[in-house]
Amino acid sequence: MRSFFKGVRRRIGKLDAEQLREQYNLIADEADFLETLFLTNSEGVIVLDQHGIALRNNPAAETLLGMDVAQALKFLAPRVGEATRREIAISYPEAKTLEMRTVPFKAGTIVYLRDVTAEKKRTEEELRAGATKAVRDLAAGVAHEIANPLNAISLNLQLLERDLPGDASLVTCRQQIARLEQILRSFLQALRPSKPNLLPGSIAEPLKNCLAAMKQQFEERRISVTLDVPAALPKVAIDQNQFEQVYFNLLKNAIEASGEGGRIDIDVLSDDNDDIVTIRDNGEGMSSEQLAHLFEPYRTTKSKGTGLGLMITERIVRDHGGSIGVESKPGEGTLFTIRIPRIERRIRALEQS
Repeated sequence: MRSFFKGVRRRIGKLDAEQLREQYNLIADEADFLETLFLTNSEGVIVLDQHGIALRNNPAAETLLGMDVAQALKFLAPRVGEATRREIAISYPEAKTLEMRTVPFKAGTIVYLRDVTAEKKRTEEELRAGATKAVRDLAAGVAHEIANPLNAISLNLQLLERDLPGDASLVTCRQQIARLEQILRSFLQALRPSKPNLLPGSIAEPLKNCLAAMKQQFEERRISVTLDVPAALPKVAIDQNQFEQVYFNLLKNAIEASGEGGRIDIDVLSDDNDDIVTIRDNGEGMSSEQLAHLFEPYRTTKSKGTGLGLMITERIVRDHGGSIGVESKPGEGTLFTIRIPRIERRIRALEQS
């Protein structure tokens, strides 16, 4: 385009009226083409003058921002006359992440807007997959290096206990051995996740089994537990054993969060698509930063935790085609919500695919 104008400028004194009309038509066609590109571009484009005032913008800019461009510029505060790149979070009319670039030119600045929400989500999923692989690789090494010596130590402690029954030092050693064995089992479970054996059943049945098994723990800490289960509950495709592990992990966390004399409220319900279980404790709650990393390995709020329990819990729920969410604020306790698709929903999904 620039070379075209330079060529016309050099020759304009030699052009007759017909040739000028021809060059004008070429310029008009080129301008129409560029205008079409500007208006139909899926990226938002805003042209600012030297003072940061919007001279014009394409429709995509307002669509991405969800508001009038002049109003949005007050919040975006683009750097006029500078080349910059940053991300901005938009919450209305829907939550999204935009990449904003500014490119200076002679008469002002161009602002480019691009929706990178899907890209960020893919990146987060890739990072989580990489973290899971790292756990598996590490677990393999830990299992190999620790399992055999640990068994040998445990056997020798048992022999010593026969000669020194009730010795406090031996009791402490046995407790620490038990803790190491639990950590090792968690690593191994993360390393070799088993495919769920999905059978029609109730989402509440493994919950009741888990509550019965943990009854003594609730009583020892004087924690009150309420359970609300409807008389009729639609069936889901579920691995009962794996879901007992899910409930055990969540209830164990709730016990530790609630502390002595705490409270745990459990509700089971259903909607048109899913069976739902909510587990709420009245503990200390978590910050937004802790919530952001809750299901990652080695991220834990407990001094003696590994962070693997919730990672395993999320994987089991995901393998059942469900989802797990968490809400929490410091001082207001924590609420976990599990959703598992009803069998009717699974059948509808198969029929539509």
